[in-house]
Amino acid sequence: MDAGLAAVLGALAGSVATIGAAMATGWSAREQSKMAARSEHLRQRRDARQAVYEEFIDATQAHAELTKILLAPVPEVLADLQRMRILPQGMDLAAVIRESKSLSENLSKVSTRVQLAGPKEVSTAAALVDDKASDVYVSLSLMPLPSYPGMPSLAEQWRKGAMRYVEFSEARDDFFERARIALDKDGTKT
Repeated sequence: MDAGLAAVLGALAGSVATIGAAMATGWSAREQSKMAARSEHLRQRRDARQAVYEEFIDATQAHAELTKILLAPVPEVLADLQRMRILPQGMDLAAVIRESKSLSENLSKVSTRVQLAGPKEVSTAAALVDDKASDVYVSLSLMPLPSYPGMPSLAEQWRKGAMRYVEFSEARDDFFERARIALDKDGTKT
């Protein structure tokens, strides 16, 4: 092989290596920018989810605080609610029922936003919390209805309401756990 051909082949090999290195560098830079964009997208999505989850948690806490009266001792008659100091300060049962309805409706609105934010496990848990909160409200709203033959006594209704409150509380705890797990995910695992 003569020196001219060796020089041309050497230059060609150098050019191929330079082009290969440039392509690898370009590919690497493109992949890094994709990873950075994906990371930023995940961060923004997680921040938005966290905000709506916090709003939902606040709504569930407000509903739970008001309706925890169902965990109080079982009254035999509605007048016992005031005497036993079961009702919140300055509220009668009608006011508690109105406030429970308002809190339940607010929780439903926020639940819809949680369900849109996802992921599926958290959406399902939020829907269950919403259902159970509505059940608690229904239990409370049935308390002052006039009694008729075959209708459960106030004590039986109260116990049923307490069971519904416990189910609501369990669903709420499940939501908290699922929301925490969803927010901990960093997108590196599927």
